[in-house]
Amino acid sequence: MKFSSQQLRVVSLLLVIYYLILAWMFNRTGYEHPERLFYAEKLKLLFEYSENTLLTLGTTFPTTSFLINVIFAPFGYLFAPVASSIVLMSFLFFFMAKDINGSGLPARTMIISLMALFLLHPQFIFAATSGRNIAAIMLFTYLLFRSLFFYYKNQTTYYLSLASLYLGALIFSEIKFLWLILGFLPFVVLVSIEGIKTAKGEPVVFQYYQALNNRSLRRKLVNRTVSLYSILNLLPLAAVFLFRVLNQSHAGDPTYFLSSQYSNWRVTGVSTITNILERGSGDNLSKQTQIIFPLFTIFLAPIFISAMILFKGKLYELLTIFTPLIFTSIVLIDIQFYLTTEYFVIIPILSFVALNFASGVKLNRFMSSVIILVGTGLSLLGGLYYFKETSDFDEQRFVKMITDTPSWIAKKKDSEEKILADYIGSVKSAERPVLIDDAAAYGVVAHLPNLEGLVMPLQKNFITVIENPALSVEYILIAKRHNLKHNFTAMNAYNMLVMRDRLNLRSNRVFETENWIVYYIR
Repeated sequence: MKFSSQQLRVVSLLLVIYYLILAWMFNRTGYEHPERLFYAEKLKLLFEYSENTLLTLGTTFPTTSFLINVIFAPFGYLFAPVASSIVLMSFLFFFMAKDINGSGLPARTMIISLMALFLLHPQFIFAATSGRNIAAIMLFTYLLFRSLFFYYKNQTTYYLSLASLYLGALIFSEIKFLWLILGFLPFVVLVSIEGIKTAKGEPVVFQYYQALNNRSLRRKLVNRTVSLYSILNLLPLAAVFLFRVLNQSHAGDPTYFLSSQYSNWRVTGVSTITNILERGSGDNLSKQTQIIFPLFTIFLAPIFISAMILFKGKLYELLTIFTPLIFTSIVLIDIQFYLTTEYFVIIPILSFVALNFASGVKLNRFMSSVIILVGTGLSLLGGLYYFKETSDFDEQRFVKMITDTPSWIAKKKDSEEKILADYIGSVKSAERPVLIDDAAAYGVVAHLPNLEGLVMPLQKNFITVIENPALSVEYILIAKRHNLKHNFTAMNAYNMLVMRDRLNLRSNRVFETENWIVYYIR
């Protein structure tokens, strides 16, 4: 049974409504992911702040997600990241469902499996409702590999060029995907042999031996390999180079978008392995090794195995599917942060790429349906297991929130950032300024009704103010010692003590939360 495009559009729209309801209920619990708040604050600075607008627009990273959020900014800065995630997930569903209609597998079974993942899989729900950049990563990963398989099918550079565009969008969603350029090298080398007149049907090793020992074939092989690799990777590499130039011109540092806490949420927002171990919650870290991680990933998404069982393709097609596992193994060589949801959730996405573009089906339709449904069910259990075992602090907060179902419809709770913003908003004014460092307090700034009466790092006089704040401001927001962002901001407990001793600064605590203190200074 096939589904019409109109039917798929209706289901995609219903999916948007479903995610909106979930996001609304989750928001009532006070849950707000830091990445969502980071985007919201940057949107507020972009549209309401007069200083360094180009710096905010040109260096905020992940760039792809931020620019998409700009489109949704009219719906509210805090809502924009969630809205963009929901819409991107809806687009992803539509493209995947549309491709299913063209596959040789039972469409009804595939659509049911797909809907089960989008409706029930906790990682899919997290991607849609948290406001993180996971939805963008999932969408562009699917479009990238989809284009590659279209290229295998049609052998036209049009699809390879599309793949290059999607690879660029993926890299600017998460810079670590730049390593895919290295991960794609094996299959590019294999694909190159297809256009050369060698002994077809013979093992690939024999074909390469023949090509390398023939001057004409060797030249064709080299030219084709370089051409394919350039078409696929030249645009993303050029984009990264130009972005580094942009950062150099605006910020004085070509890697500003990676290293600055003012530009990249990941600098302060991702759980480091050191912090995880300090909190004694690193039970899951052992699974993030080069050897165990691919097996662990497949365990979390058994539908990947289903795809491999049903996939009857060529060597380079199989190698393409395994590229993400090669990529994550490369990333793990020099890992600093705990790998979070986005590195796992792309596996079921790629499974559907393999299923949709399988060149043949090894089993009958009944067995195919059984394998797909069982694989989907086990993938759902894998998603639950992942969140049960996660060591990421923000994902742990999500688990705590989503399992406390009564809080979804109970009286609305405010987040810590919202509570702080309400207080600061009540005391700040142009005559009574507040000194605040949005390197750590971006969530507070995102919740403020306006930016009047704030002294922040984007202002040219910020350094002068922190040298002697009593001359310019009346309030200071300080991060407590146990605040995870304590070391990333100049406005922390340690520097407050330094200012008291050096400047003989007199201060009173006027407001306090779990991680922050507001001081009135005289």
